[in-house]
Amino acid sequence: MHHDEPLPIRHEAPAWADLGAALARGPLAQVTADDWSLALRARGLPHRLLRAGTRWRILVPVSRLDDAVQELTAYLEEQPVGPPEAEPRPGPLAPAVQAAVAAVALATAFTVFIAAPHPGLGLYPETWEQLGRADSARILRGEWWRTVTALTLHADAAHFVGNAVIGGLFAALLGRAVGAGTAWGLFVACGLAGNALNAWFHGPGHLSVGASTAVFGVVGAMGAAAMAGRRRPDPLRSVAPVAAGLGILAMLGTGGERTDLGAHLFGFLVGIPLGWLAGRRAARRGPGQDVWLGLGGLGLVVLAWGLALAGR
Repeated sequence: MHHDEPLPIRHEAPAWADLGAALARGPLAQVTADDWSLALRARGLPHRLLRAGTRWRILVPVSRLDDAVQELTAYLEEQPVGPPEAEPRPGPLAPAVQAAVAAVALATAFTVFIAAPHPGLGLYPETWEQLGRADSARILRGEWWRTVTALTLHADAAHFVGNAVIGGLFAALLGRAVGAGTAWGLFVACGLAGNALNAWFHGPGHLSVGASTAVFGVVGAMGAAAMAGRRRPDPLRSVAPVAAGLGILAMLGTGGERTDLGAHLFGFLVGIPLGWLAGRRAARRGPGQDVWLGLGGLGLVVLAWGLALAGR
């Protein structure tokens, strides 16, 4: 064996330095890291973005650290003076959970009440269904309130429990992102619009009850709100939340003999633009409670039942 051939040269990996630390800054918010990265790319300076928990670090080769520091110093001097813009963060979960518990409790109380006969009031379980179900023929003739009252009626206890648990969970998650009041206002709005579109799609002769139209509206709104909250365009990450919502629709909203796929689909589709608008608002102002929107949704349910009972 001959050993007179030269050994291969070993190339050491370049050493990297933390640009934020060099500028006396700690880990960066995502919006700041994105801005710095754009400035470095504009000057052709190599760097890496490294996630540090919920924040980011920018690493540059040690050999180019001075150039990067000079470039970022000049860039920061050109920025308007003022506090850095904070990234939108989800609000606390507790208010959203409290709102969900309150909504489910009200729905449960109403369901128990209408399940029992009330001869003194002339109201029986079948009366509520006849007055409030989503009857497409009557909706198309102008009884719009049925698109809302149908959300409060269910075929049986299992149907109600399923919608209450899933709907309450999803509405709480949406409420954390856009505000509890906004989430429950969207819940009713998605149910109303989704049932109206479903009646138009099927034409006369279609009957349905249940809150699942609104539940899948919340699913669509969750994905769109997450998409709207992103400050930097990223096609893959932007589409992912809505795609996840479609996956939930496929798993939970297309099975069973009594499943109203049209209602689920239209609720989901209505939720996308409404959720996007809510997400944009939350990105600008932060998630607020917006109690008046939640009370507005509740008021719409009360008004719808008032009109239904007045017409019997």
